[in-house]
Amino acid sequence: MPSSWSFAALAALLFVLPARAQEFEEPQRAAPRSKHSMYTPSSHLFSCELPSAWQPPEDEDALGPVARLLGPDNPAGNYRTGFSVRWIEKGTPGYVEPQKAVEKMRRSDKETGRSSGGVSVMRVGGLLGRLFEVVETRTLPLERLPARDQALHHYLAVIPNGENYYLVRLSSTRDVYLDFREDWFRCLRTFRPIGR
Repeated sequence: MPSSWSFAALAALLFVLPARAQEFEEPQRAAPRSKHSMYTPSSHLFSCELPSAWQPPEDEDALGPVARLLGPDNPAGNYRTGFSVRWIEKGTPGYVEPQKAVEKMRRSDKETGRSSGGVSVMRVGGLLGRLFEVVETRTLPLERLPARDQALHHYLAVIPNGENYYLVRLSSTRDVYLDFREDWFRCLRTFRPIGR
């Protein structure tokens, strides 16, 4: 009799276990959310892929429309990485021709320790963009103490469209700038001018 009980128990166990195992299986996961998404500001000046988690405020100032996207803080918590895309039109206050704008932004400055690398050329959205990097030092944070000097890194692109141009910037602290290099080039590879 004991062997018939063990046989019956084993058969019942083999029948019940697969059903119970299904109860404990993880539900099928949704496809992972992309780290990047297509972004088009309300001004419809451009579209490009940017990090999905970044916050996109947009405003207009005396120099014209600008889209700013705020990313993560640096490890010290005193500077927030950010993208900005500005449309600069001839005839607006402070307008400088594209080539002169590149020269001005690359100009060295002993007070801020600003220095710049060489200029490279890249086709961006069918337009010929001039890319360069600038490093400078600022005292951060400005609004509270203790403040200390912090090296900042800016990836910059001036993308002429006739006499007007886009100024695309990715700013971060020097200690994390390489973390955003791929985001920078992804933005430029997917950049599309709209309606200008």
